[in-house]
Amino acid sequence: MMNISKFENLPNELIIECLEYLYIFDTFHSFNGLNDRLDKLIRTVPLHLNFILVNKKRLEHFCQHTLLYPEIREQIYSLRLSNENRCDQIETFLAHISLNTLNNLHTLILTHIEKENLIQLKSMLSLSINLFYFKLISSQIDEDELIAVLPLSKLEKLSILSLRSFLLYIQQPTKIKYLTLFNCSLEQIICKLFSYVPFLKYLNISYVSKYNRSIKDIDIINKYKCINLQTLIIGEFIYNFEDFVILVKQIPNLKSLTISINYNKTMINALNWEHLIESSLPYLNIFKFKFSFKKIYNNETYFEQMMFFQRKFWIEQHHWYTQLISNQYSICIYTIPYLLNTFKLESDTVIHYNTIFTMSNLFDDITHLTLTVQSINEKYQFYFPNIISLTLINSNDVLNNFSEHIDFIQYLKMIINLSNLKHLDISKYKKIILSES
Repeated sequence: MMNISKFENLPNELIIECLEYLYIFDTFHSFNGLNDRLDKLIRTVPLHLNFILVNKKRLEHFCQHTLLYPEIREQIYSLRLSNENRCDQIETFLAHISLNTLNNLHTLILTHIEKENLIQLKSMLSLSINLFYFKLISSQIDEDELIAVLPLSKLEKLSILSLRSFLLYIQQPTKIKYLTLFNCSLEQIICKLFSYVPFLKYLNISYVSKYNRSIKDIDIINKYKCINLQTLIIGEFIYNFEDFVILVKQIPNLKSLTISINYNKTMINALNWEHLIESSLPYLNIFKFKFSFKKIYNNETYFEQMMFFQRKFWIEQHHWYTQLISNQYSICIYTIPYLLNTFKLESDTVIHYNTIFTMSNLFDDITHLTLTVQSINEKYQFYFPNIISLTLINSNDVLNNFSEHIDFIQYLKMIINLSNLKHLDISKYKKIILSES
């Protein structure tokens, strides 16, 4: 007969390990006040608080009845607050708990800050000396006011909108190893940023665009190298290939590169990329890219150029596999799997070739899909296994009877694994789908 042990008979170490897997609100609601031993144990569990999905009433109760105890506040190591779709969540939390009383807080993520929050945050952040990761996602305010009071010399991870704000207030080299930005210029990166982040290992920038002066001083270009940078992610690079070469020469130890480029013919020459990688990126082993360009009358020339990405250098030497797709207006070549999490499937979208990958591998990372109803038919080339959000658009035809409705659903199942779907948007239909019983 199998022996059954009670939860409270387990050793302290095992109970604490179990509690770390539970949602923090459920932990205190279920175990607080049961007995002295459990009361002490739940106060030793490291707390990583994420209030994004918590309503105001529950947040207030947690602040008033749980975070009231100093020993619990000592266990808070990370905190995420947001005003998005919530009623003054940041103000509610700060009204009860001051950030500088959270002595072990090392990670703080704030989104959708309101102007009314700035005074409190500025006074508290200036005293939060143990922070090593700060993330700010808020276009509603001028982030300069918060960057100005951050303990920048202590931070190791930073995520903000603009590099300009960081450069405005930094006065000496920092300890930052991980930096995420929404936008900056190539000139800001090479001439300024690299001089302040000698330990930088990871750099993620959504847009690198031209809004500053061009680089003309060769001495400045060669002065600062970021020798510790191993991972570079660029969501959109709005420069030419020769400009990218200048950047690459400052990061000789790069191991992973992810880049997306739209409508720039200078960036899609496979032979240029081969030469750059062999001459300047000897340690690069991960290369993910998406290059798109508009169709022109002589599209065969572009298709021929794309075939150079199928050479031995790409396939055999580095195992970087690519695929080419096109629609009425554009052509796109990308590494497999497709590197973005969003995709739009038009009725005329066509796969022209792929390599040894099976169809199920191509779009594993895509979670948000937009497709036209006309693209759903029995001749499918696509399969999306991990879609959580689906938007159906531009339906020019009406499903007039039940059998057509059944066919539509069956074809949809052929290209999408519907078991993961959480959000469905049909608001952009041009006509209403009808069915007859």
